[in-house]
Amino acid sequence: MDNITDYVRWVGGTGFEGRPFSRVDNIVLCQLSYLDLKDIPEINEEGGVMTLREAVMSLTNLGFSIRKMAPDDSERFTALVKAAANSKRFGDLYISSFTDILNEEDSIQFSAMTFSPEKKGGWAFVAYRGTDSTIAGWKEDFMTSFMLTSSQTMAEDYLRNALRSFDTVFVGGHSKGGNLAVYAAAVLPDDLFGRVEHIYSNDGPGFCPEVLKEDLIKRANPKTTRIIPEFSVVGSLFAPEIDDSYIVKSDKQMAEQHELCSWGIDHGDLLLSSEGLDPLAERINMGIDKWIYSVDINERRRFINAFFDSMSEDGTQTIEEFTAQGTKGWERILNVVLGDDRGLRIAAAALPDQMFFDGEGKKLNRSGVVRQFRRSELAKGLAMMIAGLIGFLIPEEFLFFFVSILLVTATVISISLTIKKMKKDNWNFQPHLVDAIVSFALVATTVITFVKEGALFVMASGIFAALLFAASYNGMAKAKKTHNRKYAVIMIILSAVWAVSGIYILFAPESTLKVYMMIVGSVAICDGLVRVIRSYRRRHRWYAK
Repeated sequence: MDNITDYVRWVGGTGFEGRPFSRVDNIVLCQLSYLDLKDIPEINEEGGVMTLREAVMSLTNLGFSIRKMAPDDSERFTALVKAAANSKRFGDLYISSFTDILNEEDSIQFSAMTFSPEKKGGWAFVAYRGTDSTIAGWKEDFMTSFMLTSSQTMAEDYLRNALRSFDTVFVGGHSKGGNLAVYAAAVLPDDLFGRVEHIYSNDGPGFCPEVLKEDLIKRANPKTTRIIPEFSVVGSLFAPEIDDSYIVKSDKQMAEQHELCSWGIDHGDLLLSSEGLDPLAERINMGIDKWIYSVDINERRRFINAFFDSMSEDGTQTIEEFTAQGTKGWERILNVVLGDDRGLRIAAAALPDQMFFDGEGKKLNRSGVVRQFRRSELAKGLAMMIAGLIGFLIPEEFLFFFVSILLVTATVISISLTIKKMKKDNWNFQPHLVDAIVSFALVATTVITFVKEGALFVMASGIFAALLFAASYNGMAKAKKTHNRKYAVIMIILSAVWAVSGIYILFAPESTLKVYMMIVGSVAICDGLVRVIRSYRRRHRWYAK
């Protein structure tokens, strides 16, 4: 499968006068917009202009490598930049108005450059760069779900300035850059919009209604081309209704298809997919869109701010730095997702609920019985004591019965939801392929668990360990929250016991299961008793007042 680097080598000897600007040229220039030019003084000066070939030569002479301002496939990117710089078609293009802004405090990440055959006049291509690896950049991406961002207003100003120097412009971008390209052109006044030749969104997300009105999308539609890979997630969020849309093949898998250098080219044009959007990607997109619409815009704002602020809490600036922190960084996120703020917990829980269960979990959570149980520490304590007592009296049987019921229930619910969705869609199987695969996987897992010797113990160990780790985390959260030292000490001790028990069950031989369950049952009774006593004391203090 050929890619855009092969395309550059193939058409590189032909200028734009001999071969008009194409949608593949748009992809090439949007990828070249990721080139890091911050270290070239001349291009950063006001009015700084140089050709792509001169820019690459300057980087080499200054001792800087060709760097891509994004955390993916830098080797392919380097090969593309070198091929483009050595070609007539792209190497002779002037780069002007290079802009690269990062403001972490205000969550702003904006970068753009303009490519043109002449320094001024004629046509130009305005390329908006997508998100880099900064946490501020990723946060701003998600901020588009509830507000107009600074990058979008900067993109409009940038395009207006470009139209002061050039007669007509093509405008495009990749990822967030595609969103910026459509927005910047769509909001222009009529006289300037008429000078926009075409708009390209390369796997760029659309807009929520609070940001861009539908009539502006319709206005931009006749001049817009939308290109996405088969596994498009970013570019399918709030997917706009664009008539001229294409799905291309990629030589990478799943989310890595977002990278432009992986897109297929066939005889100088897009290598189109005959299979359409990947069902799993479609499912993810649908879930995220439903989540955004199901969560109040203010809760959306609070959750996204809290989520990304927790990532950068200790001065962490990039996704790579956050990943390098290991469990320390994820613990900060867990404090947001599972912390004391009920609104944030609800917003976090709504995402997997919408993605996998079509909001059925939210409906269940709203039922009177479930709400009363969640609010009552007494009910939780009694339930914990009953479970512990059963586990103590019938240790092995309780564990296997509990896991069996859990597996069967999950399988039945999954099959029921899949059938319900297919029936609603006139038994059209294709849109619900992912649901069917999940249901089949659950059926297979359940059958294997019951049929294969020892499989039930392995499955039970994993599920039970996960529950114990969750109980441990919950206990530690309560210990941090309370001002009662005695209660905090008790919860820390219980949390430690739950954590050790969770680790042990993962590696314990089946022969020790009976003793293990009796110990866990005893601790569960103690945990429940602590909850019941605390609930009683709270009520007693209230009555006394």
